[in-house]
Amino acid sequence: MLTRRTILSGAGSATILAACGQGGSTAPLEETVKKAKEAKRQIDKVGLQTYTLRDAMAEDFRGTFQMIKDVGYDYVELNDRNFSEKTPAELKAMLDEIGLPSPSSHMGYDKFKDDLPFVIQTAKTLQTDYVIVPYMAENLRSLEDWKRHAAVFNTAGEKLADEGVRFAYHNHQFEFDDLGGDTTAMEVLMNETDPRFVDFQLDIFWTNLASVDVPDLMRKYPGRFKLSHIKDLKGDPKAALTMSYEDIGAKLMKNVGEGETDFEAMFALNDISGMEYFVAEHDQPKQPYRDSIATSLSAIRNMRF
Repeated sequence: MLTRRTILSGAGSATILAACGQGGSTAPLEETVKKAKEAKRQIDKVGLQTYTLRDAMAEDFRGTFQMIKDVGYDYVELNDRNFSEKTPAELKAMLDEIGLPSPSSHMGYDKFKDDLPFVIQTAKTLQTDYVIVPYMAENLRSLEDWKRHAAVFNTAGEKLADEGVRFAYHNHQFEFDDLGGDTTAMEVLMNETDPRFVDFQLDIFWTNLASVDVPDLMRKYPGRFKLSHIKDLKGDPKAALTMSYEDIGAKLMKNVGEGETDFEAMFALNDISGMEYFVAEHDQPKQPYRDSIATSLSAIRNMRF
């Protein structure tokens, strides 16, 4: 059996050559070496969505950012709670001092619809590459609502692109619910938004909870998923149908590496999905928080695909 270790050793090379035959085609050898190189791929930079540590930040705002840096994360993804604590300029100064950039940030849907200048100015102040709508309220999820949202996304995305900022939408499980006629919100958004201006942040946990095959989704919509939320799932997704949001986070959501999600099979498709940013998150992490975020970071850094 050819293993990664034997392939990279001299003995492995001899074995491969013998298997190919003297003077035969080198195609099998080239393909084997290509796969060996691909198996070395890993995620270079890992971020953390600060929603994970919202309770810790309520007690020690700056200290929590420092902990994220000390654990070894490369960047943070901010959210509206952070902007309620500090101005964008104050956040930028604090993050610069600690050494944590914020290349992506969540902001509420209403801001993109009603106050896009604030979004643009905030993104420029923080030097943010992506601004993301993280959630759609339950009373805004009809088929006609999603069509309207797609139009808002296109308008906001085009104006943001003019300013050098990208727009994205972050999913939960409800975007995969049947709205009637085998149509889902995800299909509406994918079909009615302009790829030039609208990207997506794939939340792997919520997508799995909807029993969606993530690699198939990536193949179906190539190039649309530029960011991800990495969090693990353990248990039967159907159990979530009778659970509260808090129970889902506490019972089914796990630190990365402690669940059953095959992340490597998904990230092996990065060239297809378009994935650029990899952000760890846990909606209901167990204390001590430092151990929780360190566990996820270690698991992500050890992924090979």
